[in-house]
Amino acid sequence: MNKSVICLGLMMSSCVSFAAESGSTAPVVKKPFPHIAWRSDDGQSSLDIGGALRTNYRDEHWDTTENNGRFLFDTFRLDVQATYKNLFSDVGYWFQNDGKRAVDRGYVGYRLNDNSNLQLGAPFKPFGLEPYPQFGWSYHLPFFMGYGSSTASGLKYSYKNPEWDVQLAFFPRMLPSDIRFAPEVGRYADLKDNAIPAIQSRQDNEKRNQLNARVARTFINDGWKAEVGASVATAQLYNATTKDDGDYWAGGIHAIINAGQWTVTGQGIRYEFDPKNPAGVSKDSVLMGGNGLTPAYLIASKASLGALNVSYDILTPKLGQLKKIKLYNDYSRLMKDKSGWDDSQMYTVGAQFFAMPVMAWVDLTWAKNANPYGGAENGSGFTNTSSVGSNQWYYRTNVNIGYYF
Repeated sequence: MNKSVICLGLMMSSCVSFAAESGSTAPVVKKPFPHIAWRSDDGQSSLDIGGALRTNYRDEHWDTTENNGRFLFDTFRLDVQATYKNLFSDVGYWFQNDGKRAVDRGYVGYRLNDNSNLQLGAPFKPFGLEPYPQFGWSYHLPFFMGYGSSTASGLKYSYKNPEWDVQLAFFPRMLPSDIRFAPEVGRYADLKDNAIPAIQSRQDNEKRNQLNARVARTFINDGWKAEVGASVATAQLYNATTKDDGDYWAGGIHAIINAGQWTVTGQGIRYEFDPKNPAGVSKDSVLMGGNGLTPAYLIASKASLGALNVSYDILTPKLGQLKKIKLYNDYSRLMKDKSGWDDSQMYTVGAQFFAMPVMAWVDLTWAKNANPYGGAENGSGFTNTSSVGSNQWYYRTNVNIGYYF
């Protein structure tokens, strides 16, 4: 954790130096207190410091939860962006519930031209729907499988114009587990503070040298707009016990369709892990985890994943500060290869309220065989579903209210 704080301080210091190099500056962005924004007179350097403060109400309906009708602190987030000529940087640092910390992105970049750039540090992994795989506040199965808001340490190339979005990336290492915002494959030794020794203690795999590629094409016609794309990822799956490299790969297709006030997004993903475990450790599952906000859990090594999300925007120009309400339905399903391992499913219906600088979500989520929202309470819901709650639908009501600056 000390290393992550030092890195954050260095990046913030570099942001300040970028903004200050070209002389006098003046704030030009009007955002709520305590947002800070400066621009140089020549327009070649800038600094923006913003973020969000959010609280959360949860009412979870399963026996082992402690969150039955509780208001909780959710997060205090700092977003720092800076530019200096062709250089730029972007950092998102989260102070979360239960004393957890997370970096959802943190990189410096160089603009090669108007359409392309390089990013070095911890950029988002290019894969599937970006940046979030659902509309609701409650994350869905793609996120828990590692395909949403996921970052790693490495280098990314990005090319974007009105029609094409091409991203290529190489990640020698994943982020340290104690600052991960999104879950990733991890060793029990790194996740043991939030893991279950009885079923997870011999899990010793981690990704190395991951390659990602994402290509998307945008089509625009009268009254509608659509993005269609494909993604691939591959990596070594190093086992620290056997010292051998297994394999990982994933492929996916996605689509985003906007028509008036309707938006439909969907994706299909196929992934496979082939770990080189020691004798007696099954290859049928791998361990996933993050900074401990969600306990570590096992996922099926080979599975197919599908998601379909639909939203409708209600414009409210006559309701004062409230300008829009987004109604949404999110559905995702994980279909495991191993015989007898039942599907995991999640469904969320809800509404998002835009009354900037205040934004709120109201979610009602049902889940089956899907930790942590319900089913298989021993952390095996994304695998064999053989514990209390397996194959039962649990539900959770969630209200998240945030002040954005």
